[in-house]
Amino acid sequence: MKFYLDKLTVAYCFQSKDYISFEILPYENPYYDVRDIENEELIYRDKYVDSCIDCACKVWSNCNFSDNLAVIYEDKYNESKKRENEFVEMCLGSTECTTFPFEWIDDEEKYYGTRYVWETNRINIEKLFRGIIVSDIGDNTELDCAVYIIDKETDNVFFLYDDRGIHVFSNNCTFIEKLKQIKI
Repeated sequence: MKFYLDKLTVAYCFQSKDYISFEILPYENPYYDVRDIENEELIYRDKYVDSCIDCACKVWSNCNFSDNLAVIYEDKYNESKKRENEFVEMCLGSTECTTFPFEWIDDEEKYYGTRYVWETNRINIEKLFRGIIVSDIGDNTELDCAVYIIDKETDNVFFLYDDRGIHVFSNNCTFIEKLKQIKI
């Protein structure tokens, strides 16, 4: 897969690959109930987060990725608030990282970002998935919609975008058809 792109990785994948999407817990509320939503702080439910991780791990394990992996973190606006790239690195069996600057356009406005790429043979999947899921619902980090796992042998891409769902991209139609059998 090309790592030096002047577009977001997800845009490249949607344009160049087939994909399947999985909704994670579409009818569950991630937060504890509050009486006054405008004046009370929303607190996410740990049980919800754990269930999301279980669903993501089920899809991940059915993908049967090799141990020849690349992991991408896209800092879309070059404003990594909480050192998200360092968190991703802590989840990997590798500390060697290559960075690529990139620019992308959204609604005719140009943005400049940095793409961090690690090659690894080991990922602490549960820790990484927890970080991605919690970043969207309560951690105020920028991991949601920003981390991709690529199997370098097949060029398949696993993308847990946040607590709502997963996209798996591939050029192999048989692989996609096999994943359609998964019930999460």
